[in-house]
Parts: sequence; C-alpha cells; structure tokens
Amino acid sequence: MKPASAEALARPPLRTAPRPHCLLCGSAGELLHADVSDHFFHVPGSWTLNRCRDPRCALVWQDPMVIADDLGRAYDGYYTSAAPGGAVAEGAAPDYGATFHRLDRWASRLLKLEPERRRHAAVYLDTVRPGTLLDVGCGSGFLAAAMRDRGWSVRGTDFDPAAARAAEATHGIAVDLGELAAIGYPAGSFDAITARHVLEHVREPIEFLAECWRILAPGGHLVLVTPNVDSLGHRHFGERWRGLEQPRHLFLYGHTSLGALLGRAGMTQADIFTTAQGADYVLRASQATAEGAWQRLVDHLAIWTLQVAETIGTRRGRDVGEELIAVVTKAGG
Repeated sequence: MKPASAEALARPPLRTAPRPHCLLCGSAGELLHADVSDHFFHVPGSWTLNRCRDPRCALVWQDPMVIADDLGRAYDGYYTSAAPGGAVAEGAAPDYGATFHRLDRWASRLLKLEPERRRHAAVYLDTVRPGTLLDVGCGSGFLAAAMRDRGWSVRGTDFDPAAARAAEATHGIAVDLGELAAIGYPAGSFDAITARHVLEHVREPIEFLAECWRILAPGGHLVLVTPNVDSLGHRHFGERWRGLEQPRHLFLYGHTSLGALLGRAGMTQADIFTTAQGADYVLRASQATAEGAWQRLVDHLAIWTLQVAETIGTRRGRDVGEELIAVVTKAGG
C-alpha cells in the first residue's frame, strides 16, 4: 500500500471526543484494538476501538470518536469519488494476480457460491416484487442501476457531490445529497430501502434507522449490509482487517449488536445472517496491507483456506462470514 503523501501529512489531525460508553446499553467499553492506522486511504493518525463489556450487546465503537465537523476530511480520496470510468482510489481494488483468481473460480464452483452471489447482487430482494427503491449511500450508482435493470424504480442518496455526479452521468440515477433525515422524504415513500456498507459510517445509527423506518412503506423491506466484526477475517488479521477501516467506520457490528440496535429502533421482524460470498475481496485487501504480501503461493492459499472455512461455517449457521446482513420487514401492506 502507498504511504500517506506529504500533503496529507501536513493536514491538521482529525479532532476527536471521548465516547466511553456503549451507545446501545450504556456499559463501559474494553479495549479491542489500539493504534489502528488507515491502511487503505492513508488518513494520518491512529484510532482506538472498544467493545462493549456486556455480552448481550457487544457493540464495537471508536473511542475517542472523530467529531462530526471533521469526519468529512476522513473521506478525502475515498473510492466513491472516482470519476466515471476511472480507477478507484488505491487500496480499493488491488490486483492480486492470476493465481488467486484461478483459485477463486475453482472455489466458487466447488463451494457452489454462485446462488449466494446472485442473492447478494439482488441485495436480498430477489423474491420481492419490484417497486420503488431508495439506495442510501449509493456512491457512483452501480447498485441502483443494477436494481433498475431488475425492474425497480430507483433513487439514491449520498454525501459526496462527486459520487452523485458520477451516478447521474454514468447511470442516469437521481441522487439527493445530504443526511437522510435532512432530505425529508414523505412517510412511506419507498417499497424497499437498501444501505450497503453505510451503517458503520453513521454517528447516530438509532436515529438513522428510525428515519429509514418512517419513509419505508408498510410491507416494505429494509436491507442493511455491514462488515461482520465476528468474521474469521477479523479474527485472523486483527487491526489489519479490511472491515475496520479507521477512521471512517465509527461503529462495528456482529449478529448480537446488530440485533440489539434493531431492537432499540423498534424493528422486530428481522432476518440477520452473515455471508462469505464476498470474502475473497475482504481477505485479499486485508492481506495486501502486510509487507511482502502476494509474493508467495502460501499467501494465496491462506486466503483461499479462510474463504472455504467461512463458507462452510456460514452454511452450518455460524456467524463467521465477512458481511453481516439484516433484512427487516415492516408490518402492514
């Protein structure tokens, strides 16, 4: 990975404020990781992550946490700002060579991953009749465009004006800028709301989910996808795990903490599970932060072995996949 530039190092550090207690249950936190660097987009500094001491919650959060006024600076050069047709920021999609891709194709066939990947591509709405869909944090609009091709009437939101312009220019997706609550959609506006890799960035997740619920139509579906802090990848790579992504990921969830969060938001009809379908990307990106990565065949084999273990584990009901999914259905309709 490329080190931080001289220009980046010259910027003032991101300001933080103490966040000693769990957002969900008020318990104190205990140290999970100290001095976590930004291995992927090279924001200077280091951050600490705590885990809630109450096992009925187990939320992970940044403490001290980047203040709201400075958080936008953590996204300078972030991959959602890539120009249409251009390359994403370094660290987002590195090339790991033909050996890995051959192993991945072979593993996909052997483990029969394609049905899981098709469900994931449809954001777990593959059995739902298309209607109106809001993609929160739509980035450059790739997912929204794919869902439009499946028959959905789509709209997006994002904070990044460059990403919004890319979505509109490349895919013709209408994108509203700003916080979801500030946009102010009418109640019951959407038959489905998707938020893929958004929840971990949100400073006030209970309020965010409440707004999603307000604008979701009765009988509609809310789909959340977020890194799984209990994954095998996190256990193996520790502070180099791709899912930590400090300082942008403010809260990190496992099955227990995501269920607790949904309960606090009044959402009871939720299907929560993990998936290993995208483990190859997360594990490769994590491994690439190590010095000398991908110089040996053993590096490729180690990642492939982890992916196999995650796939088998998730199919046996263990929450070890790299991504955590919640599909929440709103009563009525």
